[in-house]
Amino acid sequence: MIKLKSYAKINLFLDIKERIDNGYHLIETIFQTINIFDEIIIEKLNEPVFLIKCDNPDVPTGENSLIYQAIKKVMGNTKQGLSVKIKKNVPLAAGLGGGSSNVAAILLGLQRLFNFSFNLKELITIATDLGMDIPYFFVRGTVYGTGRGEILYQLQPIKGPLKLILINPNFQITSKWAYQAYDEEYEKRKQNKEIKQYLHQCSELKLADLKKIAFNSFDATIVKFYPLIKEIKSQLKETGASVVSVSGSGPTVYGIYEDVKTRNDAFYLLKDKYPLVLKANTIRAKNIFCK
Repeated sequence: MIKLKSYAKINLFLDIKERIDNGYHLIETIFQTINIFDEIIIEKLNEPVFLIKCDNPDVPTGENSLIYQAIKKVMGNTKQGLSVKIKKNVPLAAGLGGGSSNVAAILLGLQRLFNFSFNLKELITIATDLGMDIPYFFVRGTVYGTGRGEILYQLQPIKGPLKLILINPNFQITSKWAYQAYDEEYEKRKQNKEIKQYLHQCSELKLADLKKIAFNSFDATIVKFYPLIKEIKSQLKETGASVVSVSGSGPTVYGIYEDVKTRNDAFYLLKDKYPLVLKANTIRAKNIFCK
């Protein structure tokens, strides 16, 4: 039996480039792991079936689900069966990468449980057939992603941990919808920020750096269709957040605070205003395996 923590992420920076022939977009992003995670248990079964169960009925677990497809890819034609149980703490379609993280964690769990010899490059090849965010969750921490999100460069860990508040308004935004809506607004988008100088520095990223580079190409589009996001961003700023941004394709908004007290005071003021308000910290998450 293997027990895993499947960590969520935020995007400290997300710049969407042009759409390419296969329908994907080229991007530049800085991923960052946070200490909110789903819990996963994987066990061997004596019968050749894959049983996937989740405490959230909205999570797909059938043969067409990404999790099932990922298991099938690495288990091949073996006769070994599996039980996978997922306890969801990360909200769905929230821009936090919960589903992608689950797939990556399960693949790493199978690697250990069955002593498979996949290297990182092989795991990333498997994952990119399933979703562009998945490769990041093999690496975790502070990572620059480019290409379609699958080309990864580990950055120096962020000086911190940073103190955050996450606010999720209790509705979902799919990546597919967000990209389609973004494409319709493409010609009107703002000038994007340049981050290359921060990628080559030897020291860790600091909060002062994040104040300069915080950006999300989806932001204007999401605010246009969901005015509540603009309100949430304003509330986080009013309570002292130094950096406020949408994560991924949203709708989760995060605020980064200078210190624990300011963050905790803000949490007290905001926790009953919105459906889901969480405290979080940035984390390297080098180990996802539980003892």
